[in-house]
Amino acid sequence: MSQIIQGRWDDLVKNQDLRGHQVRVIVLDEDQAKAVNDNPWLQSLHAWADSHKPLGHSVDDSREGMYSGTIDDR
Repeated sequence: MSQIIQGRWDDLVKNQDLRGHQVRVIVLDEDQAKAVNDNPWLQSLHAWADSHKPLGHSVDDSREGMYSGTIDDR
């Protein structure tokens, strides 16, 4: 399963969870990174996302899955 992990290079290379995995790196220039860091809404969104543990399984987020009226609790 793919996941997006964003941060400064120095912090990311210390992430033990990435060892042994194939990764794709996109380098943001400083202006783009600064724009993200200066945006309070994005900072609060990132903080909210970071406060939630990742799920160990995929989630059916299709339109049909959302409106089917059933819960798949795996």
